[in-house]
Amino acid sequence: MTPKAGETVVEKMEVDEVKPETQEKKEPVKDLNAIAVESIKEQLAALDRGEEHLVTRVLQVLPKTRKQLNDIVLHKLVSAHLSSDSQFGESLLKYLHYTPPPADTEVQPMDTTAPKSKSPKKAMKPVYSSPESDCYVRLLVLLHLYAQKKHAEALTLGEQQLTFIYNTDKRTLDGLAAKTLYFLCVIYEREGRLFDLQGFLNSRLRTATLRHFNESQAVLICWLLRCYLINHQYQSAAHLVSKVAFPENASNNDLARYMYYQGRIKALQLDYNSAAGYFLQAQRKAPQEGAIGFKQAVQKWVVVIGLLQGEIPDRSVFRQPIYRKCLAHYLDLSRGVRDGDVARFNHNLEQHKAEFEADDTLTLIVRLRQNVIKTAIKQISLAYSRIYIKDIAKKLYMTNETETEYIVAKAIADGAIDAVITSDVRDGPRYMQSSETADIYRTSEPQAHFDTRIRYCLELHNQAVKALRYPPKKKIAVETIEQAREREQQELEFAKELADEEEDDF
Repeated sequence: MTPKAGETVVEKMEVDEVKPETQEKKEPVKDLNAIAVESIKEQLAALDRGEEHLVTRVLQVLPKTRKQLNDIVLHKLVSAHLSSDSQFGESLLKYLHYTPPPADTEVQPMDTTAPKSKSPKKAMKPVYSSPESDCYVRLLVLLHLYAQKKHAEALTLGEQQLTFIYNTDKRTLDGLAAKTLYFLCVIYEREGRLFDLQGFLNSRLRTATLRHFNESQAVLICWLLRCYLINHQYQSAAHLVSKVAFPENASNNDLARYMYYQGRIKALQLDYNSAAGYFLQAQRKAPQEGAIGFKQAVQKWVVVIGLLQGEIPDRSVFRQPIYRKCLAHYLDLSRGVRDGDVARFNHNLEQHKAEFEADDTLTLIVRLRQNVIKTAIKQISLAYSRIYIKDIAKKLYMTNETETEYIVAKAIADGAIDAVITSDVRDGPRYMQSSETADIYRTSEPQAHFDTRIRYCLELHNQAVKALRYPPKKKIAVETIEQAREREQQELEFAKELADEEEDDF
């Protein structure tokens, strides 16, 4: 169609249609195994430098490295590791059940071109790995076997590791030896054979002490104490603590375990104050995050020790999430001790006896019965002005009246209650006569207390007033030594002039 005169022609502009992207760009998938291998190789390169602080730094990230281990990662790592021991790779690969995929066998065409003449190069000597890196690779395989619960193979590998470390005798291998010893003891404990390791631990402790392997000493002392306490050899544990010196530069984890074991020993020796102090230090040295099982074990002992000292634990302790379930039995126990309810205490003890035995606190909980009885006697003395011994025995669920009378007499002698044991007639039924509780506010004792406090406050006020310092009213310039000499010289000259004038007058 032709446009009319005066009209402009508008052409259609071609616009490329935007097609929606049907497929988003996918990020390349990361090979986690390759990343783990490269990370461990960097750690091995740091260990090859043979510096002690680098070994410590690598062992600090061992928990993170442990999560990355599998058969593929370890197979690649061991295959690429160049050790001075020709049997190193074969001895570790037999523990890894992994077969690498076959390589490409395609035949490449032969190059028939004449090679360029080049000067021959000298053959490079292979650089072998250090003993630190060899031990670290062996430790990683040991941890992998332990995670797969292959305890027999892990024990064999751990013994080979310790033999190599003690034959090499290098100070930088101390941390690796401590880690190996720790997991060996864990495996023996899981299998219920920790007592068989007692002689081995003693001999290794002597060697570590002579060679000044501090980290190994700390681990060995803690595991020896645990071995003694599990087998109820409390005298041997106390003797070991008195003879050894725990390393000062040990890690906080080992120090927390050592404090915990010392607290248990002191508690069984009836030294409750020292035990409470050790448990408090163990709680402070424990990691802020994690180690929940250790914190729960320590808190159970803290609750029992507090009850033995006559202190009722705060309710907020039992409401914390990590303690709410494990301390449920101890909460019922605390209520029985607080209320002096003998029946409730006995029922709780019989019902949860197995749990208390598993926690190793049954021996101390049995001692709490005397505290419960003493609390019950206090409540009875406040409720009754006069009560027969046989009635007290019924309330305390005791069958022997003579034993009940002895307990009441001991409470009177200790000052727990203000009462006397007497009878109306000779050889008649004996009863407890409580003393009348006089109203203290009808006596002059409150006035004496107030008088003492007022005197103290007045004395404190007087001492404060005496200690006050006021600035001088006029600021006096402090003269220097030269100014003082000039002033003294002027005074002497003035005195001479006065003396001359007096002579002239005469």
